[in-house]
Amino acid sequence: MATKDDLKSAVDNFFSGTYDITNGTVIPNISDVAFGKEGKEIELAMLFIDIRESTKIVDGFRRTTAARMYKSFLYGISQIARMNNGQLRSFNGDGVLVVFIGERKCTNATKAALQMSWFCKKILKPEVDSYMSKNRQLQDMDFNFGIGIDVGKVLVVRGGIKGENNNDLVWVGNATNFAVKLSSINDASFNVYISEEVHRRAFNSSKFGGSPKRDMWEKRFWTERDDMVVYASGWTSSL
Repeated sequence: MATKDDLKSAVDNFFSGTYDITNGTVIPNISDVAFGKEGKEIELAMLFIDIRESTKIVDGFRRTTAARMYKSFLYGISQIARMNNGQLRSFNGDGVLVVFIGERKCTNATKAALQMSWFCKKILKPEVDSYMSKNRQLQDMDFNFGIGIDVGKVLVVRGGIKGENNNDLVWVGNATNFAVKLSSINDASFNVYISEEVHRRAFNSSKFGGSPKRDMWEKRFWTERDDMVVYASGWTSSL
């Protein structure tokens, strides 16, 4: 068991010396990054999807019902991520982090987001709403979600306790933070928000849809970030 001195010594060690940072060319697994002062820097598109007000929903569900929702959510998101060359790298129940790499990373991420939006609206939501309609304390709630995407350099390090089954990769960088923040923008008209840089890099195949083709993204100003330009979409894309 760690003592006060152990904790202080560990923190002093983490804050001292230099880290061995190498450029990564693939999305790392936990075994690819050493536990010590080592990390991999990679340019990635980071997608974060989150079930909104999930705490209230779970509070009103039985544990088994909540488990049905989470298992369904994770299964659908994982399958869609895989189909678009994305890899799921973090899951905390109501939020999922998906990572994309390569020249098409922004295109793949935006395409995946529109498909995840379709899955949540057309497949998962009817099931969840059916359960909520039978629960008096949830009858006024609406199952909803948010998706955010940003792109940039990400430093991947390994954190936790060495030798225990409680350490994992940590994805450090603005792209990760902005993806999470973008997913939390609560606007009834839009479920997907992407940064201006993601929009600039994405191919037209993930920007235009319908027949005739129309722009699926609307330019918006992120008031919480000094009116930073972002793009929002309420479109979905079926499999």
